Amino acid sequence: MTGRKVFLLLVALTASCAVASAQETGPPGAGKLEIGGFPGGGLWLIGGDDNTEVNFNNYNFGGGATWYLTPMAAIEGEAAFGLGISQNVNYRNRIEHRIQMPHTLSTSGNIVFFPGGSARQLAGYLTGGVGMLRLLSRTAPAMVFGLTDAESFFTTNVGGGMKIFRRGDGQDWGFRIDYRILMVNSSSDAVELFAHSKRRMGHRFYVGMLHTLRR
Repeated sequence: MTGRKVFLLLVALTASCAVASAQETGPPGAGKLEIGGFPGGGLWLIGGDDNTEVNFNNYNFGGGATWYLTPMAAIEGEAAFGLGISQNVNYRNRIEHRIQMPHTLSTSGNIVFFPGGSARQLAGYLTGGVGMLRLLSRTAPAMVFGLTDAESFFTTNVGGGMKIFRRGDGQDWGFRIDYRILMVNSSSDAVELFAHSKRRMGHRFYVGMLHTLRR
């Protein structure tokens, strides 16, 4: 191999290494398409009257996908399952002990706005959207509250949080902290347990992970 060929080969290798290094250590921030999940969170459903409308909490986990329209705006879809846990509740103005509350299934479509942009390591956001909340019947609460079938409620949500994008080789991975206020519309067809005569509210909080599929 001649000296000229060796020189050209070294130039090519150096250029390719430089490109690879730039790709690995590019600026942190969001891409175009992102998926995420949270293995643990909480859903607190409040606003009951302690008579027939019961307040209760669920262990929440789920995930979703986000499509970035611009560095400042994105749309996302989410789904979360709320595991009904045993707890004390105030029903008909007295404490019912260790009641297995209904599971919940929530879905939503949201718009996400990044005031400072998403092309940064710490990207704060505001969000809001609409969706559905379903109560899933279980044997124990059906015996106490009359919930014998799944029931659905229209919801709206507002909130905010923070996305934390990594640098270097792991820049396609990150973390997310999210808080939402849920407004649950009442339904006269619902059982008295939840949102029968009045609009209910909920608080949801989670910490999860995210992964960029496309940049």
